[in-house]
Amino acid sequence: MIASAWRCSFLATLLVGITGCAAQQTETASGGPLARQIAQSSHCGLTAPGRVVLADRGEVDRLEALPARNLSLAPLRAVDFNREKVVLVAMGQKSTGGYSVTLAGSRIVDQQLVLSVASRAPDPGTMVTQALTTPCTAIAVTASGWSELRIVEAENNR
Repeated sequence: MIASAWRCSFLATLLVGITGCAAQQTETASGGPLARQIAQSSHCGLTAPGRVVLADRGEVDRLEALPARNLSLAPLRAVDFNREKVVLVAMGQKSTGGYSVTLAGSRIVDQQLVLSVASRAPDPGTMVTQALTTPCTAIAVTASGWSELRIVEAENNR
């Protein structure tokens, strides 16, 4: 009876340990960052919130056609697409200035690349420009080691 209870306790502890400790990676095999912010703009031209993954220079070139875009494409074109991809994280269209989104961190957990982003909105009563904006950030991410992408809000938005 005691052996049986011990065995159940041991198996429960083992199961919790296996499920609670996911493999996590915070840098590339060569010691580089998994992700790095390469550009940011309050006028990206992406009117819907979300993300866009760019896997080659041809996809970067298609951004030229976005209306009201002032995001510089030079840093995106400089990416070595054999080693990295570009992820655009967009807040969507906003009715004023004062909004931004930045990379706060990155990690790979069980084949999932998790990008933590910090978004900023103007405080109530703050003077801001009265113009439509489309804030976004461009992030170069490692092309290997992950098969799924997830964007999360940074803890405490920092």
